[in-house]
Amino acid sequence: MLILQRGRNPGVKGWEMKRYLGRDYRKILEVLTEDVSALGLEVFEVKGPDGTEDSSRFLLRFRDSPTITEAETSGIRIDDLAVLAATIAFVNSKQGRVARREVEHFLREKFPKWRVEYSLDRYVKRGYLEQDDRSMVHVGWRTRAEVDEKTLMTMILSRSQEPLKK
Repeated sequence: MLILQRGRNPGVKGWEMKRYLGRDYRKILEVLTEDVSALGLEVFEVKGPDGTEDSSRFLLRFRDSPTITEAETSGIRIDDLAVLAATIAFVNSKQGRVARREVEHFLREKFPKWRVEYSLDRYVKRGYLEQDDRSMVHVGWRTRAEVDEKTLMTMILSRSQEPLKK
């Protein structure tokens, strides 16, 4: 069930787990977590917007970050990853919420306009970013599930402190 994809969204909601596995589905997940850890995987829970167990999403993910080779063969272009990383860092630097036009202005300094608009729309559809009715952008559930934001921010900040080589 955890490896199935619902539309664009991987994983299973808590209410689905309860429906198919019963109220004690958490015990089953604990056993599954032990079994898949030998394969380098983990069962990960992403809390839902209202914080209830029913709205949480459960999915399988790799325990460790992907290697460069794995990232290259994932099918995602490196410049698309750069747009996503820059957007996540920018949103986090603004306390987690920023106007979309401000994100677009920030990204257009480094990327073409068409790539910025296309990438932002795609990442909103895929759940990496969320956009509310006031066009405020914030980090989506899929970023919380798949991206180690703390490590990303640490890498960006440590890289920016290195002196430029001429």
